[in-house]
Amino acid sequence: MSNLKDGAAASRQARSGQALAPDQIDDVASALLVLARELWVVKDRQRVLEALLAENGIVAPGAVRDHQPGPALAAELETERLRYTNALMTALCPPSEDEA
Repeated sequence: MSNLKDGAAASRQARSGQALAPDQIDDVASALLVLARELWVVKDRQRVLEALLAENGIVAPGAVRDHQPGPALAAELETERLRYTNALMTALCPPSEDEA
């Protein structure tokens, strides 16, 4: 994958209207495949955990899927979602020196 100097060059290109250099497309595709594999592992483990919890009478089958968070948890999840999204967008589209 690209090194940090290449990342800085990509940031400059993004600010000038070009998000990625043509030679970075494969790097992005590789990163997306890694993320997809990791996401599958997390989803698989979560399903197994939910099944084990249900089998052991700790939660009812479907309880995790059907749970509606209360106001405090909903606010916490929203805050974390915004933090995560902002961090991702900052990494994808770093602010220019003028914005930083």
